[in-house]
Amino acid sequence: MGYHILVLAGGSGTRLWPLSRAGVPKHLMPLDASGVTLLRATVERVLPLADSVRVVTTATQAETCGRVVSEAGLPAGSVIAEPEPRGTGPALGLANALIAHDDPDAVISSVHADHEIDDGDAFRAAVLAAAGWAVVTQGLATVGVTPTHPSTGLGYVAFEGPPLDPEGWHPPPGAPVPEARRAAAAAVPAFRAAGFVEKPSREIAQAYLDGGHHLWNSGLFAWPAAIFAEELAIADAHLAEQVAGVAEARRRGREAEAASLYAEIEAVPVDTLVFERTRRLTVVRGGFSWSDLGSFADLRDARRRAGGADGAGNVLEGDVIALDTTGSFVAARGGRLVAVVGVEGLAVVDSGDALLVLPLDQSQRVREVVERLRAEGRSDLL
Repeated sequence: MGYHILVLAGGSGTRLWPLSRAGVPKHLMPLDASGVTLLRATVERVLPLADSVRVVTTATQAETCGRVVSEAGLPAGSVIAEPEPRGTGPALGLANALIAHDDPDAVISSVHADHEIDDGDAFRAAVLAAAGWAVVTQGLATVGVTPTHPSTGLGYVAFEGPPLDPEGWHPPPGAPVPEARRAAAAAVPAFRAAGFVEKPSREIAQAYLDGGHHLWNSGLFAWPAAIFAEELAIADAHLAEQVAGVAEARRRGREAEAASLYAEIEAVPVDTLVFERTRRLTVVRGGFSWSDLGSFADLRDARRRAGGADGAGNVLEGDVIALDTTGSFVAARGGRLVAVVGVEGLAVVDSGDALLVLPLDQSQRVREVVERLRAEGRSDLL
């Protein structure tokens, strides 16, 4: 029963445009002045936990991701590349099939490469607890994070009932639970899942915050490989067959066939494909602060926490003059001076070929700019 961790690193990071692009996605950017990319930091954070750590990315990013993770100590062959982007559902289905072929009793966790974690020890405890609960219950597990504010840009997972007791679960015949897994499960509170909600209104998000039975969906999941395969087949039998065919072609070295088969698969997130449909999901309440860095407001706040703000709460990057300015994020990467005067809570991002200016409380609207550029065929800016 090997333990494997998959690091998802296939996104394009369009929510931080124009800093992140298809060629330089968010996970290949550093969070602070250390220069360490988010991908490398994530790999180093989970490396001590597992028998193997592999990065799941796209074919176009595989070479770059491979170089980054080799610097973190991963061996060659630690990158699983989608032939083309199809979302986390097919990507994790493929990775699960490849691992299960060599290790049928594998236990697998998936984490995102581009998130900010404030407490590595608490994060690792939650990762191990989720894996423990997945084994104890012979089901799936996810990690939720206690909300700190009524976010309308994040998904939520609801839970119900009192905390679960791992001693109250008895494995089926032939599936003993290692004591280390049971102990890891007992170390962090866990509950029965009661459903997912994606990006609620502010009023509903406030009710979730006040009610105390909703957690932010961190996108961190765990499962026994055989159980994931079962749940994938229940959710979408055709997609499960397609993924199995791609895995078989890849194992036989028929990459062109694998790519052709994969191109026929529908793009879908694993959340909606599997985890929102399953009836055997446990929610672990993580004891760490977390951000998916999904907006410039999030990025400003993360760099503040890392000590990267001035006395007025501004995060300034590059050649910037800020006068009578508070709570802003200003990045000058275009090789020229950027000056701001008398502004509050503003994002000003100069990448050289594009300039973005918007209020930080409307950071989520960057998506609209990206959609407009895509509609106009301006792929050179994406």
